[in-house]
Amino acid sequence: MEKRELTAADVWAMFAETDRKKQELDRQIAEGHRILDEKLAENNRFLIENFAETSNKTFAEIRKMFEESRAERQENDRKLTEKFEALGIKVKDVNSNVVGIGNSNGEYAEEYFYNSLEKKMEFAGVHFDDISTAFKLLKKASDGKRIEDQFDIVMLNGEAAAIIEIKYKARKGDPKQMVSQKISNFRFLFPDYAKLKIYLGLAAFTFEESAVKEAKELGIGLLKQVGETIEYETKWVRAY
Repeated sequence: MEKRELTAADVWAMFAETDRKKQELDRQIAEGHRILDEKLAENNRFLIENFAETSNKTFAEIRKMFEESRAERQENDRKLTEKFEALGIKVKDVNSNVVGIGNSNGEYAEEYFYNSLEKKMEFAGVHFDDISTAFKLLKKASDGKRIEDQFDIVMLNGEAAAIIEIKYKARKGDPKQMVSQKISNFRFLFPDYAKLKIYLGLAAFTFEESAVKEAKELGIGLLKQVGETIEYETKWVRAY
């Protein structure tokens, strides 16, 4: 079966569904936190009300009191776990669910922007011969420090490399992080390309204004989804 090309409508539908799932998960977690907060407040009231009496108790009595308190906390934990399960989730699954949603969003966005760049094979007025999403590596530096990084999209020719970072929403600090980390990490992890000029691009479906301003100041190109097309803003891009 021929693979259908991913459109902007497809991507937005995927994001809408994952956002709906995340909102439902957030609601469930908030309910669990509310229950936990109530139990913690109840325990605090117990400790405050009984603090004045502890000075007159024997060690054995104090130990018994804390054992009873611990047993009560364990019972509260059990009840809280039951509440989570009644809501259809397990505590140990919460983090994996959130991570899974984030990974899916990243994959959709990466495919969408990759398809556009692969058709053009050009960025910031520079033609490139190759494009890849396989630039990920872990390597130990001479001082023993472990350097690991992943580059969403890399375009190459004999003189330059374009590193494109993909976000669902670009925020303030994202452009600065690209300049401070991505360039040095790329040159260290892939020494065959260390002498190439490097151009940076930030692709996202939405941008904070502060992120746009920061990218322009740092010479980073922007790739924006507009309708069914991608708009390239690269007139201020500079090579590093």
